[in-house]
Amino acid sequence: MTKQSVRGSSIFSSRIFRSVLYLIAFGVVFTALLFLYISKALLPDTEELENPKYEIASQFISSDNQVFGKIFKYNREWLDYRQINPKIINALIATEDVRFYSHTGVDARGTARAIFFMGKKGGASTITQQLAKLFFTQRSSSFVRRVWQKLKEWVIAIEFEKRYTKEEILAMYLNKSDFLYDAVGIGAAAKTYFGKDQKDLAVEEAAVLIGMLKNPRLYNPKINPQNANNRRSVVMKQMFRAGTLTNEDYLNKRLKPINLDNFKREVHYEGIAPYFRSELTKWLKNLLEDEKYRKPDGSKYNPYTDGLKIYTTINTRIQKYAEQSMHEHMSQLQARYFERWKGVDFITYKADKNKAEARKAVLIQMMKESDRYKLIRTKYMTQVFGDISSNLDGISLSDIDIFRMFEEDKKKGHLRSLVKSGAISQGDMDRCEKVMESPYWKELKSQWNKMQKTVNTTFNTKTRMRVFSYNEIGEKVAEMTPMDSLKYHLQHMQIGSLAVDPKTGHILAWLGGIGHKYFQYDHVNSNRQVGSTFKPFIYSTAIIENALLPCLKVRDVQQCIQANDPNFNLVSTWCPGNADNTFTGQELTLRQALKDSKNSVSVFLMKEIGNVQSVRNLVSNLGIDKKKIPEFPSICLGTPELSVMDMAYAYTAFANEGVVTRPVFVTRIEDKNGRVIYTSVPEQKKAINPAYNYVIVDMLKYVASGIQSKFSSEVAGKTGTTNDYKDGWFVGFTPDIVISTWVGGDQEFIRFNRLSDGQGAVMARPFFEKLLMKIEKDNTLGYGRHSIFMKPEENLIETDCTKYETVAPAEEGKKNSDFDEEF
Repeated sequence: MTKQSVRGSSIFSSRIFRSVLYLIAFGVVFTALLFLYISKALLPDTEELENPKYEIASQFISSDNQVFGKIFKYNREWLDYRQINPKIINALIATEDVRFYSHTGVDARGTARAIFFMGKKGGASTITQQLAKLFFTQRSSSFVRRVWQKLKEWVIAIEFEKRYTKEEILAMYLNKSDFLYDAVGIGAAAKTYFGKDQKDLAVEEAAVLIGMLKNPRLYNPKINPQNANNRRSVVMKQMFRAGTLTNEDYLNKRLKPINLDNFKREVHYEGIAPYFRSELTKWLKNLLEDEKYRKPDGSKYNPYTDGLKIYTTINTRIQKYAEQSMHEHMSQLQARYFERWKGVDFITYKADKNKAEARKAVLIQMMKESDRYKLIRTKYMTQVFGDISSNLDGISLSDIDIFRMFEEDKKKGHLRSLVKSGAISQGDMDRCEKVMESPYWKELKSQWNKMQKTVNTTFNTKTRMRVFSYNEIGEKVAEMTPMDSLKYHLQHMQIGSLAVDPKTGHILAWLGGIGHKYFQYDHVNSNRQVGSTFKPFIYSTAIIENALLPCLKVRDVQQCIQANDPNFNLVSTWCPGNADNTFTGQELTLRQALKDSKNSVSVFLMKEIGNVQSVRNLVSNLGIDKKKIPEFPSICLGTPELSVMDMAYAYTAFANEGVVTRPVFVTRIEDKNGRVIYTSVPEQKKAINPAYNYVIVDMLKYVASGIQSKFSSEVAGKTGTTNDYKDGWFVGFTPDIVISTWVGGDQEFIRFNRLSDGQGAVMARPFFEKLLMKIEKDNTLGYGRHSIFMKPEENLIETDCTKYETVAPAEEGKKNSDFDEEF
């Protein structure tokens, strides 16, 4: 080779070298500028990096510190690093990022390996990069966009590492990851898949969940068990290589089958206190609308995403005892109901034509509210309804509108007659006529008739379906027509009950019905006639205001309040009968009359009081809205319609020496950072003088004397039954707890047909007995153990009737049963 050629070759090599240097320099500068651009222009702002958004479930926490419910957009529990099981941390680092503690967000070795082997020997993403991807980037199918996203993830990961400790990054990643089945975050995942707190997970269980991080569907033990098992082995092998699992443990644990016996997807109607949780959610959303309860920046809290902790008064053990007692009692009561009504049509039973039609209308409305009906209606009517709305000024039609148009089509002038009667407005008629005059009327009729034919066929054809049942899972598979299933569910007796601490007002247990999945209506706050549970208020008024004694004797004869009596202003004479329409003529003490629930004596006391306002004032003082109490003397027989909550509230005074206490169910609310945003304030007031209160309590102890032997604490209470046995009540109490209970049908015609089955002593009191016995057997609760009602030291009114010989005169009256009420 000549010198010239060597020199030329050297120059060429030098040029190549310089070019490579320039290229490298350009690449470095370009990369630096690119990173600078990303960090300045495309990176989330500092506030967003320092406060990344989490959608954290809000938790309902019981008085015994148990999380018994959550509301969420994503079922996520927030965990601090110190709370996380070390086995989970070890599995995560060994599998996803073995050099996690040595890099600054981007693993250079891992990145080089991924590029060189094209990802075949593992990816390059660090845990911090994966966290960045969870927060700020969405995976794209485009290669170019994916590279761009990867660059953004690098920059965000580096920024994360500057702002957070390694431990905080690990916790953020495990809290953010989605494990499917509404389980977001490792805490929720542990409870969903293994039915336990994450701190209690075994190594092989932690390995299953960490293995799912790569692809929660592909490696899901519920969906793809073999893939999950293989992936678990990979995770434990990595732990062995990292030195956090011995070879012996690895070999033994990888052979264990994945046990999902305790898998349970969280749904709102499962778990304890579903009715309470539903009502609490409504209350919480209303509360957070108040400007007093705002975030520090002034924005509203969102209970579904802000991770609030709602500390409630519910005691999970008492709640469970209540639900067990409900199941035991109501299953027996329901069996008796079906036996009594076997072969009897409840639609026509003691019903004239109008009543029968009204009962059928209830079933039809239930049908229209069913998902099955709505799907059929959507299938046939959506298109024509859309055409009418789009082309006829947004007209929207209900089923009743269509029925009226069909009647108008058959008989001209029908709509006009409805306007004249006030049933519909002129605007309603104009709207219907506009549709009938349009080209869409023919299509609407055709589709409606097709829909009705399908509905009739569908709802009267037998099919296999799930229906409510008193078994362990709360439902059973049965073959029946959808219409029969509506009748079946309608005929179930319901319950509403509260257990309240009379001294604090804390609601300890809440039952709104027999099964929330099939019966969502909560009966705790619904108003029903209370029957004789109202009578203690009449007796209290008479004793307090008229100085009547509990041992005053009154003859059991019919009592009348005359028409035009200036104290009561009745338009006709009122002479109610006793429950059995008979009067014994015997002399009864007020104590005995209250126990026997004699209507005759209640009317006598109403006349002695001389007005309705005194009773209404007392009841108002006991916490019940006076507007709920009619201004008629018939209230003495229990005609007011009140709720389980109302009765529990009022009876706290009897149990608490005359001091009434407003029931509460939340003590405080904290945000995810522990800041208290709400604290309940106890509301109490002296409603009845303790001396008078003890007299009432002593009488109610006598009323409940028949069940006293079952309990160690002193028990008092009153049953109630309304006309035709539509409602059965028992409000019972000890010095430590008040239990207010209603039992009945959702419709007034769902009832027993005889007093022996439908009285409060049979429908409601057995539940009280079962629940209180369970509470007393639990020595750790502190409720109902040998408690007695305290006698006041001064002004004690004598309740020993052997020391009295007083008989009150009683006027005779004609026998008439305008309102029969018993017990």
